[in-house]
Amino acid sequence: MSNQRLIVKFGGESGQGINTLGQILSKSIKESGLCNFAYREYPSLIKGGVASYQIDIAQEEIASSSRTCDILSVLDIDAIHEYFPSVSPNGVIIYNKEELNLSQEEKDYIEKNNISLISLDTVKMALEVEGIEIMANMVILGFIWKLLELDTKPLEEIVRETFKDKNIDLGAEIRCVRAGYNSEQIKKEILKPLTFKSSKKWKDSLNITGNEAISLGAISAGCRALYAYPMTPATSILKYLGDTYKETGILIKQAENEITAAQLSMGSMNMGTRAMTVTSGGGFDLMCETISCAGISETPLIIVLAQRAGAGTGLPTWTGAGDISLAVHGGHGAFSRCVLSVSDPQDAYTLTQEAFNIAETYQIPVILLTDKQIAESIFNIKELPKPTMIERGITTGENRYEITDSGISPRWIPSADSPTYLQNSDEHKITGESTEQSNEVVEMSDKRLRKTETLREQIPDPLYFGNKNPEIVFVGYGSVGNTIRDILKDNSHIGYLHYQYIYPLKYERLIEFHEEGARVVIVENNQTGDFAKLIKQESGFEIPERILKYDGRPLFIEDILDFLHN
Repeated sequence: MSNQRLIVKFGGESGQGINTLGQILSKSIKESGLCNFAYREYPSLIKGGVASYQIDIAQEEIASSSRTCDILSVLDIDAIHEYFPSVSPNGVIIYNKEELNLSQEEKDYIEKNNISLISLDTVKMALEVEGIEIMANMVILGFIWKLLELDTKPLEEIVRETFKDKNIDLGAEIRCVRAGYNSEQIKKEILKPLTFKSSKKWKDSLNITGNEAISLGAISAGCRALYAYPMTPATSILKYLGDTYKETGILIKQAENEITAAQLSMGSMNMGTRAMTVTSGGGFDLMCETISCAGISETPLIIVLAQRAGAGTGLPTWTGAGDISLAVHGGHGAFSRCVLSVSDPQDAYTLTQEAFNIAETYQIPVILLTDKQIAESIFNIKELPKPTMIERGITTGENRYEITDSGISPRWIPSADSPTYLQNSDEHKITGESTEQSNEVVEMSDKRLRKTETLREQIPDPLYFGNKNPEIVFVGYGSVGNTIRDILKDNSHIGYLHYQYIYPLKYERLIEFHEEGARVVIVENNQTGDFAKLIKQESGFEIPERILKYDGRPLFIEDILDFLHN
């Protein structure tokens, strides 16, 4: 065990049922009264390649992943070569009956770290209890459950729930679970028993992903339409809202491309329908012209930008957070916008609603950042926050683009009873008529940009966690915040400044920490320190130390602990 966790990892090929195993184990752990955080890695292939599903188990709340695991179960023998270095000392590797063919380096590592190798003929074990070959995975689950020394009732209930609507012999599935649990190859001395205490708060908690929380936030915000083109890791938002459209009444449209998706969303918002689109970096590139159009026409627009690593296609199914510059600067010309960043299901739910309120009140594009580690991982949370009050910013006024001190002009929904005005993507007068007169251009341009400062004054300050007088202050956003917050209780000399509102940027508290003598360190899941650049651009302060990770993997707790111990 490491960092008050016990970690189980499944490894194998895509298509071998790794996701199902991980999800069943995660749900069963929750039903047993323990907290867990489930994270998966997979290649951009429908079948083949090496994939994994990792479940970190703890007694107290966690929302991040460890670099290592205590139990590694490989469904495909090639996966052992990929993941054996991640097995902790005194850990366990479970594999099928095939010959291992380990290299000398692998043998030395296993021997040096006292790792137990357990060979299970899971197919034979499944057949012996009148199961079928594909039920071999249930044997593995039962075996691992016994290693954890947990009561089988929650596991069996989740297995039944998972397969109840499928044409599957549930009795055989349960027999396979019990066959693994009762295997004679289990010895108590293999792994230290799980000493965590069960808690009703975790049994009653929710298992939820970040994308599910964003979807629920959109529903609570009164979203009536979603337009999108599938792109990992945003696609599960499209799927979730598509699967629930009969209950919610939300119009779901899979557009032929991201350009259409953004324009449909802007058009719907213009007509008074709360709508949004979701995408990743490459799709967002295509939306930039629409963002500029929304900026100059002062039309609300909501885009969820689910980041991933790399330029171009990059690493399509891996995590990264290098799109702040794109979100803040994407589009041509000057206009106001807002960029928000979620980190967990609670703020994903709340900030999605805030995004709609800000977009409509300020009549600007709002970009909501997330990343794969947030979007697809399973979190245990007590409950979602209460819904946010809907604020639409619908007002009356003589002219649609009235010049105001706040920069916010009257907005009304086009209808027979509303005043008429012209709307296009050209520079315009207060009535919406196009203009190229220098004084009118300057006056209207200045008015639009005043919304940035008005918004900056009204958004909340960044959140702070940890010691009131820290020696080290980490600064970050997105999923890195979960990793840092998970280690705060064991490292009393550090603090963490967490940004949900990326732009406009509020930097005063950050400067205070620096002036008070704290060691300020930026933590980012990208190669070039995008957020550090934005902080310098806005405040003039260059953060002297950086932890940057850009290999497609999230910030593991060891990444921060290694920094602290060096």
